[in-house]
Amino acid sequence: MHSLLSSTPSNRTAQQKIKYRLGQLGTKLLGAVPAHRQASLSRDYNFDAHVFHAQFASTHYGIMIPDLPEPYRYLSYASVIGDVGAKITQVSPKLTSLAPENTATLVHGTALSQTKDAYKIYDIEHQLKFQQSPFRIDFAEDSALYGEDGNYRLVSNLEDLKVDLTLTPTKALTWFAHSSLYHHFSVLMQYEGTLMQQGKTISISGLCTLEHWKAFAVSMLPKAFVPAQFRLPLNSFSYQVINLNAEEQLVLAFIGFAGEPAYTAVSYRHVDGTSTQYEQADFEVIALKVQPLMTPDGHAMEVPQSFRWLVHHEGEIVLDILAVVDTPYCYGLAAGYVSSYQWIGEFKGQKAEGRGYLEFIDRR
Repeated sequence: MHSLLSSTPSNRTAQQKIKYRLGQLGTKLLGAVPAHRQASLSRDYNFDAHVFHAQFASTHYGIMIPDLPEPYRYLSYASVIGDVGAKITQVSPKLTSLAPENTATLVHGTALSQTKDAYKIYDIEHQLKFQQSPFRIDFAEDSALYGEDGNYRLVSNLEDLKVDLTLTPTKALTWFAHSSLYHHFSVLMQYEGTLMQQGKTISISGLCTLEHWKAFAVSMLPKAFVPAQFRLPLNSFSYQVINLNAEEQLVLAFIGFAGEPAYTAVSYRHVDGTSTQYEQADFEVIALKVQPLMTPDGHAMEVPQSFRWLVHHEGEIVLDILAVVDTPYCYGLAAGYVSSYQWIGEFKGQKAEGRGYLEFIDRR
């Protein structure tokens, strides 16, 4: 059993200290955005796929809704198009014979979805279609995400799930990384539309997030100098979304490098365009599920039963919550899982509770 994931570095041995420092250096190289830099970055963005940019070889699109009505609970639409070459994104050769640079994955489901319904692997060259202007991406005949009259549309036609959503962007933008190697951002969106699953159709509306990255990939390096099995030791990850109410949202992120924390961030967004990255965020897994989950490629992954976030800003505690995962994990978020949780605690000194969307990968 591995130690429980935490944003607090181990720092017990010389080796742990070296790994921690390498992780910090690596995140700086990739352009990870600290709180003090957030306001200085451009508010302009685009959703171009990497195929239109020679310096990138991987793309991500994600739409996450954390608080759908029962029994749906959450909506996940999260893709990795072209493997960046990290442990947390690798698609095992046990699952596909496609080359990493030609492999795309998509997990698209709700709390009612099972892995066999929600997770698909695509051949980028033959099954995906990209359009730069106006923006559009098609995953075979299964789903399309595209721009339309200043908004965005997600139209899905899976056997188990059909979605038709219009996403209206707000001015609340969060940068996770901004460098020549890696552009990664999130936009607070208001959505409305329909969802059909298990023969029932419902109308839904609220807050979601639309995510995008374009990134350098290991596959771009000269093969003569890179071992065939080389993977960047980014081996743990969690991304989460909480809607505090109809106007306010939190996005929470954790990344681990070689078993040590490399990046932890929590940002607040409001439909009025406010977007603030808090100065200090601490993430801690408190308890694991009794039994590890067996991934489709045969990896026994320990996943959280409960965890805590403690966040400070300008000398004050702004968030202190305890979360309990109460929804089955569904495989397909890169090399890990999506799920949903209940949380309770305090936000800016006021008692609060709600639901959260969870992505979790532990490939240590």
